[in-house]
Amino acid sequence: MPPKLERPAPPYQQIANEIRKRISNGDLQAGDMVPSVRSLMRDYGVAIATAQKALSTLRAEGYIKPERGVGSIVTTEEERGRAANDRVDKARRTGKVYPTGQYAKITDAALGKASEQIADALGVEVGSPVIRRVRTTFQADGKPVSASTSYFRGDLAERAPLLLSPERIREGTFTYVANVLKRSVDAWQDQFEPAHATAEQAGSLGLDEGALIMLGRNWIYDEAGDVLEYGENITYGRVTYRGRLGD
Repeated sequence: MPPKLERPAPPYQQIANEIRKRISNGDLQAGDMVPSVRSLMRDYGVAIATAQKALSTLRAEGYIKPERGVGSIVTTEEERGRAANDRVDKARRTGKVYPTGQYAKITDAALGKASEQIADALGVEVGSPVIRRVRTTFQADGKPVSASTSYFRGDLAERAPLLLSPERIREGTFTYVANVLKRSVDAWQDQFEPAHATAEQAGSLGLDEGALIMLGRNWIYDEAGDVLEYGENITYGRVTYRGRLGD
């Protein structure tokens, strides 16, 4: 029986979630081929754009990569770590949030005021205080992997002072906040879409203006459904489809 899609998550997200789960539980190992666009179209009964978007999402997150003459294959753990769900999973297993060979630099950590989008994401009033942490993640050779900004409620400034420090938080910001609040990380949500880099975005990743990047947004929730951390990021993505956080 073919897999069934459920609402309300968009079909491409459901397909990506299913493949991601197979990778996380070991059903698909590093180097294994993942289903092709044609296979996904057949198995899930979706259009080509939906199947391509599902695979593009997984590429943007670092779970799969194109292999010439083969299709898409599962990446190694060292090649992953872009999406919130992967960081949460890694933090639970190892106490770290980055794959081996990657590191981050915090370039800004300060209090600011919530824009409409940030306020909506955190569930606070527009203009209320929020903590902003800006970072760039690098590969071992110093090449930028992503640039991201995480946001937290401003009332955490006294209870979680490390959020305002330019130093990295080893266990990850979301784990740190959860521990401070005596809560647990329970769920997460990722959104990715392609874009052509502006001059500022290109400069932060060492790219040419107009290069294809992925714009990401992610939310990490506690067991009560409250947002522990909201993040926005840009990632260099060699992805194609037609149609398509924490320290």
